[in-house]
Amino acid sequence: MGGDPLKDEEEASSLYPDFSRSASCCFSDDLGVSEENLAAYLRKREITYQEILQSHDMLRERLDKNNRKLKLARRQILSYTPGSFADVNLSDYHVPKTTAILIVGPKGAGKSSLVNRITRVIQDDEFAPARAQESYGMPSNGGTFFVQEYMIPRGGSASFCLCDTRGLSQISSSDNTDMIERWITKGVHHGEPVIWTSDDSDLKDRLIRDGCTCSEIRRKVNSVIFVVNAVEMMESESSYAHMISTAFNSPLLSFKDDKPAVVITHGDILSREERAQVQVLVGELLGIPPDKQIFDIPDSRDAATALTVCNLLRHCLEHADKNLRFFPKRNFTMSKVEGSGGNNKTRMTMFSIVLTLFLTVAIFWSIHEHGGQNVAHEARQDLLVFRSPRLYNLTREVQPKLSISVQNSESESEAVPNGEPSIDWRTARRLWYDEEKVAKAEGEPSFDWRTTRRLWYVE
Repeated sequence: MGGDPLKDEEEASSLYPDFSRSASCCFSDDLGVSEENLAAYLRKREITYQEILQSHDMLRERLDKNNRKLKLARRQILSYTPGSFADVNLSDYHVPKTTAILIVGPKGAGKSSLVNRITRVIQDDEFAPARAQESYGMPSNGGTFFVQEYMIPRGGSASFCLCDTRGLSQISSSDNTDMIERWITKGVHHGEPVIWTSDDSDLKDRLIRDGCTCSEIRRKVNSVIFVVNAVEMMESESSYAHMISTAFNSPLLSFKDDKPAVVITHGDILSREERAQVQVLVGELLGIPPDKQIFDIPDSRDAATALTVCNLLRHCLEHADKNLRFFPKRNFTMSKVEGSGGNNKTRMTMFSIVLTLFLTVAIFWSIHEHGGQNVAHEARQDLLVFRSPRLYNLTREVQPKLSISVQNSESESEAVPNGEPSIDWRTARRLWYDEEKVAKAEGEPSFDWRTTRRLWYVE
């Protein structure tokens, strides 16, 4: 730190003696990498290694003084709802009710232990009982054989869930590819058995017999956590690294350009220098930044590990909301496609109003022209056979307007012969205001509207 650069490089080499030897597997002579490029690469990885060590120390010192950052990170996870980290209009995207995070990795990598660690951190209870069954001893003994779903937070309105799976097969890579494809394309189902083709017949029969679909919900995977055993990376041969690289680089595990987050477990068995070394090696193997996308979560109960767990969940949930499936609704307007904004929307609204008014006027004009002519024609046909001589005279000649007086009304009433039909003025008024009800008058003839109007003034 601020000393001689050559001295720092020598100290880094002494702490990380495998740099030069591990570089030979990444840069062979067949690739034609020059010595200058190789030296620059080694310096870069040493710098990354030192930064990881410094970040661990700084994180512990900061949390020892104040746990406010951990409380804030835990509160952000508890207040999460699907889509809350998205920067888009959620009405145009398919937002799941529960965000599903799939946990995959080799057998014995610590997937179930990670589920229990996440649960204790989110509940802020280090002595909470384990939810997932952990295996102990040799990796060949026990393990997870069924897909298990764990809601987070427990016992409440869960906003996301962790899906624990069976360890990847170390015998057949095709089994891993087929099962990953099934999980990503068809979704995960709680209680569904995971069967490899390399399993013996007794194990297959037991898994089929005990397998059940406890829930009818098949959840679509929104994010992936890839778990790697740090001890296996340090001690195993290249076959373990090849299996991890093949499964991780499967295109199905990537959401667009986003690759899964990686968790390194069992780091409590190694020294802090070895843990940083594994973190750099895994980043080089998988092609992801070791200080941003690889999370070192040992089996310890310190505040630094708890904050790393919260950062892991925040990373997964942010990328899940970033890659929501585009699903436009029916009210998707042209303005969204053309990008013209509010001007195009205002034009469309005005055009709709004008078109509606035009159609309304056209309909009323058509009814008035054609409907009025039909009613007048029927009225004239009925008046030809109407027996009232008074109405007959009114349609043939213009009568002088009579003054409204008692004498005229009496003389006019006497002039009307008894037994002939008379016109009720209420019926005539109703017919004058509503021409369409002419034909509905029971037992009464239909009238021409002009005749009815003249009759209204006479009455």
